[in-house]
Amino acid sequence: GIRALSRYHLEHPFVFNHAGQEYRVGYLPADSDSGMFGGNSNWRGPVWMPANLLLIEALQRFHDYYGDDFRIEYPTGSGRKLSFLEIGVELSKRLSRLFLRDEKGRRAIFGDNDKMQRDPHFKDYILFYEYFDGENGRGLGASHQTGWTGLVTILLLLGRRKTTS
Repeated sequence: GIRALSRYHLEHPFVFNHAGQEYRVGYLPADSDSGMFGGNSNWRGPVWMPANLLLIEALQRFHDYYGDDFRIEYPTGSGRKLSFLEIGVELSKRLSRLFLRDEKGRRAIFGDNDKMQRDPHFKDYILFYEYFDGENGRGLGASHQTGWTGLVTILLLLGRRKTTS
């Protein structure tokens, strides 16, 4: 998925100076390492399902306006040109893969938790984490966020949408 803050900011944090005080906002793939902004400010890198869904819906609306003929490079630097709809479908598939088994039978959301990955009493019970590690997709925060992380069901459907290419 799309991170809340670009990985670019790992080496190039946003720095703000005010009243002799320096404030920094830098990329972190998971939980915050600072109490700044009132506690665990985890919006600085992880993947959030609602923000991603809003982006994908915006891409679909751009496609409704511009159509299949308007194409942009995706991903950047690849030389591959896709329509807005095709990009939205690709992003939907990427986000859905957080929950689906990979070629080794592992789910990204369970990270290195062997019990959740392999135990027959746990491996098929999908948790709806609050947000996801921006590097490996491991589920973070509360694991019962069906309100917004349940949006993955919409993304599973979008990922199946037919495109022209």
